[in-house]
Amino acid sequence: MQKFKPQSNTQYFLLPPSVEEFVKEDHLARVVSEVVESLDTAAIENRYSYLGQKSYHPKLLLKLLFYGYSIGIRSGRKIAAACESDVAFMYLSCMYKPDFRTINDFRKDNADLVEQLFIEVIRLCAAMNMVNMGMLVIDSTKLRANASNRCTKTKEQYQQWLGNIEQQVKDIITQADTADKEEDEKYGDNRGDELPKQINTKEKLRKKIQEAIKQMKDDNDKINLTDHDAKVIRSGGLLRTSYNCQTSSTSNGIIVSAYVTNAASDKEHLLPVIQQAESNTQHKSETILADSGYASYDNYEQLTQLNKTILVPDQEKETESVKAASNPFHRNHFSYDAQENKFICPEGKSLTYRREYIHKVYKQHSKLYEGTECSSCTSKPLCTKGKARQIHIENRMPLREQIRKLLDSPEGKNIYKLRQQIIEPIFGNIKHNLKYTMLHLRTLKKVNAEWQLICLTHNIKQIWKMKCQPG
Repeated sequence: MQKFKPQSNTQYFLLPPSVEEFVKEDHLARVVSEVVESLDTAAIENRYSYLGQKSYHPKLLLKLLFYGYSIGIRSGRKIAAACESDVAFMYLSCMYKPDFRTINDFRKDNADLVEQLFIEVIRLCAAMNMVNMGMLVIDSTKLRANASNRCTKTKEQYQQWLGNIEQQVKDIITQADTADKEEDEKYGDNRGDELPKQINTKEKLRKKIQEAIKQMKDDNDKINLTDHDAKVIRSGGLLRTSYNCQTSSTSNGIIVSAYVTNAASDKEHLLPVIQQAESNTQHKSETILADSGYASYDNYEQLTQLNKTILVPDQEKETESVKAASNPFHRNHFSYDAQENKFICPEGKSLTYRREYIHKVYKQHSKLYEGTECSSCTSKPLCTKGKARQIHIENRMPLREQIRKLLDSPEGKNIYKLRQQIIEPIFGNIKHNLKYTMLHLRTLKKVNAEWQLICLTHNIKQIWKMKCQPG
């Protein structure tokens, strides 16, 4: 009696199997295939010609890219290799073996159409009742650009670098002139007047630097030689050449808006993110959840005008109470007398209204209150270093206080806790599980498509979980 099952790699099948038989019914690859088949790819197909050799169908290449991105494989070479060894990729590629250049060129050439595919997947989710726009959770994450930090320089640094290169080129030419006696041995059958390889490389670098200098409008501007759109942004306490990826999600984890910016601040992107989400889903949101990086008086005012419930803490909310506890003359200890329009300091002295002004930088409309009895006050050294204590009140400060009260209420606290539970796991999965900590493409347009591709495949995995993993 045999103890083991027989082994044979040369055994023929009685009936030839289909590659589909090797992919489980609930496999992610099947859902990717179904989703892609439902997409309208006419815009991509119209870019192909009837002339020449037949091309791979765009849907086939989209399936490979979508499935690759959903499991953490972005490299065209790795996807091409998987088409020869991975059953799921073989199933999606219909046993074809596209070259990695074909995959990479397809992704690069159709970057401008990824946004429309992203929107179609969102609306597919909506058709499956997976999109609840009542609550919109907004956040951003920084991803490193495909460019080195040391290649981000100012105009002066580039000009210095350019001077060094030109000197190096002169040195190379001088060395070549002294080697005339070895010309035949060096150039063989060539004419002998070709540029040496070192000069060729330096010339290309010199042209790139000159192009970068032309794009710089200000002497203090910094631009990266490899990717002109990438900017140095602080992330995790480090300054890195990065992009800022803006995202919004519904309460059940469907990403409904995604785009990339090279601006470090999030404040200017709260409304655009909301507008894109509402445009993509064709539904209005009611409650907005975001961290303090999105807080500004302008955003509070505009969201109030749009009748949104705002759960966006301001950046001073937590630090203000700490400072007030240690400083008896903090502004929070000054009481306001609405009837006489003045503030009363802890010593009982008045700060009267002086004027209204617009801040030169932040363009905020504020009121100025100034103490009238500070010169005779014994506590003045503890209260102010100026001639008199001043208090500046932004006209929209009551709106900020209203939002603070909502955030401090039991209901507000419970709702705001959901922000971390909804959006942070999405970024955690993308950056930790799938290892997407660095973007592969360059320039803002292509990087935007890459981020939307990552978010699109996240939504496809949500569809797969709903269909095949109901538990």
